[in-house]
Amino acid sequence: MSISFILAMAVRESRSSRRRIGLYMGSITLGVAALVAINSFRADLVSSIHEQARGLLGADLQLRSRRPFPAPVESMLDSIAETGTPISYRTSFASMVFAPHSQQTRLVQVRALTGAYPYYGTVETDPPDRWSALQTGRNALVDPAVLIHLDAHVGDTLAVGEAHFVIAGALTRFPGDVGIRAAIGPRVYISAAYLDETGLLRFGSRARYAAFLQISDANEVQRFLNTNIKVLEESRIGYDTVTEREEEVTESLDVLARYLGLVGLIALLLGGIGVASAVHVYVKDKLDAAAVLRCIGATQSTVFSIYLLQATLMGFLGAVAGVLLGLAVQVSLPALLADFLPAYITPKLQWGAILTGLGIGVWVALVFALLPLLAVRDVPPLRALRREFTDAPSRRDWARALVYAALGASVVTLSVWQAPWPVAGFMFAGGVAATTGVLWGVAWVLGRATRRFFPRQAPYVLRQGIANLFRPHNQTAAVTLAVGSGVFLLGTLHLVQRNLLEQITIEHGPDRPNLVVFDIQQDQREHVEAMVRSRALTLVEVTPIVPARIADLNGRPVDELLSDTTRARRARWPLTREYRNTYRDTLVRTEE
Repeated sequence: MSISFILAMAVRESRSSRRRIGLYMGSITLGVAALVAINSFRADLVSSIHEQARGLLGADLQLRSRRPFPAPVESMLDSIAETGTPISYRTSFASMVFAPHSQQTRLVQVRALTGAYPYYGTVETDPPDRWSALQTGRNALVDPAVLIHLDAHVGDTLAVGEAHFVIAGALTRFPGDVGIRAAIGPRVYISAAYLDETGLLRFGSRARYAAFLQISDANEVQRFLNTNIKVLEESRIGYDTVTEREEEVTESLDVLARYLGLVGLIALLLGGIGVASAVHVYVKDKLDAAAVLRCIGATQSTVFSIYLLQATLMGFLGAVAGVLLGLAVQVSLPALLADFLPAYITPKLQWGAILTGLGIGVWVALVFALLPLLAVRDVPPLRALRREFTDAPSRRDWARALVYAALGASVVTLSVWQAPWPVAGFMFAGGVAATTGVLWGVAWVLGRATRRFFPRQAPYVLRQGIANLFRPHNQTAAVTLAVGSGVFLLGTLHLVQRNLLEQITIEHGPDRPNLVVFDIQQDQREHVEAMVRSRALTLVEVTPIVPARIADLNGRPVDELLSDTTRARRARWPLTREYRNTYRDTLVRTEE
């Protein structure tokens, strides 16, 4: 029979089963939509971060220290400032602030600025254009969270230490900042001209110091670092360039990208399960029609080709619909995730993600539909006159074995492709395979057990329901695999979500301290403890701290590792930071 006949029959057969075909197309549409939306969003994210790299740092070079810049560094900065290079300074520290109007207090991050920082990016305030008020008097710009916690408003007075400032506005957007940080450590910006008046930076105070340089030529930035690297390293001064900040932000957002990638993979696999279930039921209804086609002269290959072509066309249409839906979701994601993103995301047509989603959608629809479609090949013409109530004799079927192999290879390939590294992909695919085996075993045991221990004296409805679990042509295995796999995939997604959220959970409770005192020497401990108890305060815990820095790694000094250019660039901060080690003779409730 001709190709035109096969095409005409495929279209004609689809008219009588629109609901099941709708389920089939809907399953693949949702999977492809998730895949296209997430991969397009990831591409938009990387592209936007690259384009706004300078805005993420707010400058071309940042120098940072945990103590005031020593004389050699100040001399170096003065020298480059004399050449006309703009420099801004920032001092950051944690402090309680007080709103006299509402009598409320809040722990915040105070940031005292001098200079024109940020040099790149846009600061958005409410009311608009209030950032310049920071350097024109005793004004403060605060996070919206500060206003909420303090029950304060723009124009109210805010006490920072012994100094008072007028709240000039709320910061709604700051270059390179992630809005969700405001819930953990809301910021209050003031001018560094009034920093001494606060009286908060004294002996023993913990603060961070930063200098921001505007050097538009990247080669000049590198020459500056090469010239002064010895001074910076000897003074324990860290630094960030635009490229380094771009890499750090991309790496920090990789967790979100991995989670979204897992969402896309699970959505696609759930779509494949939905396809297999829909086609399985659809084929059962079409076996009689296939037998009639055999009676009028159609061969096995012709009948199989009709339904295979139908599955392919429906898969393609479902994938196209998924692409369109995915593009709509892609456009809405930047607004939904704005609090988690440090840059403005501009949605663009990512043709790589679109074509990949379309191709994978058609392939997944086809490979998951092939297994139930193979039943069409074995339909004899005699079925049009007499139905079988027993399974056909089992025989070695190489086509079925190839379909199983293609199905397994597809799951492994998709898992490895979406995973952050190959091992994780293989482990996820192994989990899917193990779960499938367990579910099939449960279905097999359920069928055998209900036959063996059939309740013959039970009511009629109960007996009929249980008998359907082991009767010929039962759907026990298919339903168990479909429902069980869906629960497994959704459970995996929920578990990963919980693990991610627990990493940023902020604990609250009456046993949480609200004051931490550092650097208490051995001969001062008893006096400090007595002073705390004399004020009827609860001493939650006394913890010894041993500060340390890394001297060498695997026998190689830190200076040698930092200057080694023959290996891939390693992050500087783990090698140069100060580690605060401690010890206890007991475990707290969050430790094992």
